[in-house]
Amino acid sequence: MIPAGRGMIATAALTLALGATGLMTGAARADFNDKKAISYSVDGATVTGYMKVVTESINGIVREAYPGTDATYKPGSPAGGILNMATGKSDFAFNGAPAEIVYAHEGKAPFTSSLKGKFLFVMMLHNDLIVHNIMTKEWAEKNGVKSFEDIAAKKPYMRLAVNQPANLQSTVNMYQNLFQEFGIDEKQVTNNGAGTIRANTATGLDALRDGKVDILINGGFVPTAEITDVARGRELLWISGGKEKMDSAAKRWGISTYKVAKGAYPFVTQDEYTNAIWNCVMVGAHVSDETVYKFTKALFENADRMRRIHPSLEAWTPTEAFKNSTPLDIHPGAARYYREAGLLK
Repeated sequence: MIPAGRGMIATAALTLALGATGLMTGAARADFNDKKAISYSVDGATVTGYMKVVTESINGIVREAYPGTDATYKPGSPAGGILNMATGKSDFAFNGAPAEIVYAHEGKAPFTSSLKGKFLFVMMLHNDLIVHNIMTKEWAEKNGVKSFEDIAAKKPYMRLAVNQPANLQSTVNMYQNLFQEFGIDEKQVTNNGAGTIRANTATGLDALRDGKVDILINGGFVPTAEITDVARGRELLWISGGKEKMDSAAKRWGISTYKVAKGAYPFVTQDEYTNAIWNCVMVGAHVSDETVYKFTKALFENADRMRRIHPSLEAWTPTEAFKNSTPLDIHPGAARYYREAGLLK
């Protein structure tokens, strides 16, 4: 016979255990297919420009799907966005790219420790951030340069416009990757960095327009209206790079080779090759399954609206968005929706 005191304790423990099991079962079976509002923040991009337009448009779709939703945009940098997600200061970022993700996993600068497991994959956004390799005709003719191979061989001094260091996808995955592939020493051709301007794309384009730089290597979509505009006032040329070299550079980071078709810009007089970088939607591991499930469902059920946001999303489909080209695990909330949609077994 169990003493009365122990019996009461055992009964209470059993009751608590059953209650906990019931809560777990209830949580597992929770129905997220309601119209209740969610709340989240988006981090990782500049105050103005392409990513702000995309972010606000996506947030608009989610707000309409779940009236009363509080979706806010917090400008920053791609690396800063990952850090904020990993530490719970922000929830989503829509511009995840290879360099930021790899560096965050490895704890490589600007990250001070590994953030692996602290942010997760939701969906692919696009594969259309095209590396633009542009030089002025004046500089090219002065130095006898037509290609990256010529730069590697002749090592001419250049005034170079590239993105900010915290924007790893637009530095590490762009000019640094190409310089490595073609054997170009950045310090050597820029006089130990004296000729390098590190700023956002708009600032780099202004410098190119004003004749303050000779070369701009940065990301954009094809065609980019601002580059076409610069070409009206300053003669430009595309820096050629063979497909084989571009394939090799792309393979290093799990990105792809892109053909810039003849005539894409007035100064592209033949088909040229470069790299295309993917961007994905990421989310902090702290964000609830319900929020991520509802977010994913809202976009997947409004695919037509997604494709109308920007030309870079014209090819966006649920099937393509589901494909995970990253080393990230899928957030459980997104995985739950993918299973229900028959995309994930």
